[in-house]
Amino acid sequence: MKLLKLITKVDGNVIREIEFNDTLNIITNKRDSNLSGNQIGKSVPGRIIDFLLDGSINPIYIDEEFGTAEPNIRQLFEERDVTSSLSYIGLDGNITEIKRNLAIENSNVCYYVNNELKTKKEYNTHILKTMFNVYSTKPTLRKLAPKFLRTDASRMTKTVKFNDDKFPISQADRNTLFLYLFNFEDTEILSKIQKLKTFLDNYGKKLISFNGIIKDDKIIGTIKSTKKELDKLEKFLLLSENNTDKLAIIDEINSIDNKQNNLSDQVLSLDLKVNNITKTQSLLQANQSHQLLSELEIIYGYAAIKMDSVIKDYDSVLRFHNHLLDTKSEFITDGFEKLQVKLHKATDELKLLEKKKSSLYLELKSKKKIDEISDSVKRIGELNKTLIELNAIVEKKDSIETRLEEEAKNLEKLSEKLSGEFQNVNTFETEFKRNFKGYTKVFYGIEYNFNLNLDTTNGDCRPSVDDIQSNNDGGLKRLEAITFDLSYIKSVGSLDLLRPTFVIHDSIDEVDIKHIRQLFNESIKLSGQQIVSMLVSQLEEVDYRKYKDYIVLELSQEDKYFKV
Repeated sequence: MKLLKLITKVDGNVIREIEFNDTLNIITNKRDSNLSGNQIGKSVPGRIIDFLLDGSINPIYIDEEFGTAEPNIRQLFEERDVTSSLSYIGLDGNITEIKRNLAIENSNVCYYVNNELKTKKEYNTHILKTMFNVYSTKPTLRKLAPKFLRTDASRMTKTVKFNDDKFPISQADRNTLFLYLFNFEDTEILSKIQKLKTFLDNYGKKLISFNGIIKDDKIIGTIKSTKKELDKLEKFLLLSENNTDKLAIIDEINSIDNKQNNLSDQVLSLDLKVNNITKTQSLLQANQSHQLLSELEIIYGYAAIKMDSVIKDYDSVLRFHNHLLDTKSEFITDGFEKLQVKLHKATDELKLLEKKKSSLYLELKSKKKIDEISDSVKRIGELNKTLIELNAIVEKKDSIETRLEEEAKNLEKLSEKLSGEFQNVNTFETEFKRNFKGYTKVFYGIEYNFNLNLDTTNGDCRPSVDDIQSNNDGGLKRLEAITFDLSYIKSVGSLDLLRPTFVIHDSIDEVDIKHIRQLFNESIKLSGQQIVSMLVSQLEEVDYRKYKDYIVLELSQEDKYFKV
């Protein structure tokens, strides 16, 4: 990635524009001025970038030591519309411009990404992704920024404990921060593993507790005995006076009902047929002696037979006609007796079924005492409640066991992934140590040892610098922090990692000129950006000419950063 340009505007007009070099960037005061180079805003660009990375506005206009505001700058922020924007090529390869208005009141602060108004969360998320390649909730932007923005004396003089004292950082957050810096990709694994371990520990204790309760209270045996008693009581309620299962009796009654329905249909059908035959036969017998001659004419006329020629007298006609009626009657009553037999048989079967069903209903009626039944029902309710409570304990125990098995498998998977992440960390640490020793050899003549002191069992990091001689001296201590940062950028570049390759260093005036020269020479060779602020008086004329092309901003008492 690369920082491209920092622009500050007042009421929409550009008052300051800084274009950054690919390597060394020097912010200083004008060499040809006889006035002091202090209090002109050399540290302001770095502090504005820190502000753009969701930092506080206070360091930009409030004195760090005395806590007093610079009145002119404060008035500017209160009365005018002051904005600053930083454009950079992100780790995603795209150019991003982030912008904030320098408003003292938090309620007036606005966040912009590529000129689009964003919420603070959207703004920070975009920066974390594009500038830091962070897609998880940790580390946060404010935990990361101080490593790359050493914009005050505190950050400049603390090699590994560079986070702001006024914003305490927990050991867990420090672990996450350094693991991220040392190429640990999924920084949330540790918190996930810690949660899983805590969960397994707590649930393990719960399982022991439940197992103890189940064992001590003999819950399994109690459940079995309770079930037996319940079965006995339920059977007691379901037995008739003759100890016959009432459910079986009900089944038999239902079976009889089905048979009765079928027989009833059969009886109705047979009865209808018998009645029809009987009525027809009665009609034939009633009309046998009262046939009219006209009827005969109609009947025999149909056959085209003339009665005069066929029938000799009325008696012969009647005999002939009665013979026909007898034949018809015989035809109608054919099988009549069999129908009557079937009807009687079906009717008798119906009566027997009804009698049997009545006896079953009598057997179904209990003669047991009401109190006895009531006590049994009450006892069944108590036993059911007890059984539910006991089963709940056993089911909870089983649920805990199942969950423990599932989370243990998840922990195993995460542990395997964690092992691979730690390998990445070890690779980066080896490269970083080599570069750190190289830089300290150049600046101090001694190879300093750096150790992350990583505990792979819990991800605990306690970074330390082990040197032979103490670096309490301000200039040497600042130089140690600088060599740490340059080693980081060099390691990221050599391993081609998706991590930021820029750093801002506040005033390096306390650093000896010979070390400044070495620092600048090493920075120019670096595949990353270093932005430093310093007094030009630290540089000799030959140095000024040599490094002039790397000066990106020159200020003076007549031309302070905010021009007020």
